[in-house]
Amino acid sequence: MKTLLLGAVAYDPKVVPIWDIIRDYANAFGCKLDYVLFSNYERQVDSLLKGHIDIAWNTNVAWIRTLYATNNTAEALIMRDSDIDFKTHFVSRKNDSIRTLSDLKSKVFGVGSLDSAQAAIMSIYYLQRDSGLEIEIFESYAEFTRQGRKNADSIALIRYNSDLGKHGDTGTSEFDVLEAIKKGELDAGSIGSSTWIRILTQGEYPTIESFWASPGYCHCNFSVLPSLDRESKEQFSAMLLSQNDKKHDPLITKMMQMEGLNAWVKVGKQELAGYDAIYEAMKEQNLLTNNL
Repeated sequence: MKTLLLGAVAYDPKVVPIWDIIRDYANAFGCKLDYVLFSNYERQVDSLLKGHIDIAWNTNVAWIRTLYATNNTAEALIMRDSDIDFKTHFVSRKNDSIRTLSDLKSKVFGVGSLDSAQAAIMSIYYLQRDSGLEIEIFESYAEFTRQGRKNADSIALIRYNSDLGKHGDTGTSEFDVLEAIKKGELDAGSIGSSTWIRILTQGEYPTIESFWASPGYCHCNFSVLPSLDRESKEQFSAMLLSQNDKKHDPLITKMMQMEGLNAWVKVGKQELAGYDAIYEAMKEQNLLTNNL
């Protein structure tokens, strides 16, 4: 078996020990593996498509761009249990009058980086589909204060593009939205379920509450091209799935905690269906093409 080269994005220093642990475990398992880190998902997707890497640890956005570029022939092998039933939350200050999407009439609403499914893409998708309100998009809060909205009843949607290329992995733009709500610049905004759970668990932003949550969708997966041989795909998948029974190993426990999972899950039809709404949203927002 050849040495598989896996690509991942370096959104945080912790990714180095995560992939060191997985690489060392894989090689001991008999699955020859090495990894390379990218600064952004666009470069990673491009490298997978060109055959420079064999496997990509992709966000949902990177996966869908890979799927689109390969005419739906790319394959998703494995994901985390935490990648299933991921949701977008709409949040506002407690005791505000915002309880439903229709209450966003004439409000100022913040979304995260435009390449983040949880913080922007799905937010816009559901607002356009379900709110019944016109949306005016501004590229920054400064642009909004300078230009103002044309329709007094519209939702003024403000983008916080603070971590482009990372597809929301850093969470920076979501915390920008939370801070803007806290300061009163925004009436409401969108964050992902992982950020929502984090601020609840850690007691951050006690004056902010969630008033709406999206239907569940899927997040990351290990993506491959159809050209990768069957043995390599099966060996790599078996290696990861075997870690589910190795939680007594301190290194595996450490890796899973850092990577935010309790178990690896084999991707099937049900999991793939969890990307359908994101595909539709990205198509509507002209985000399917992988532009470097």
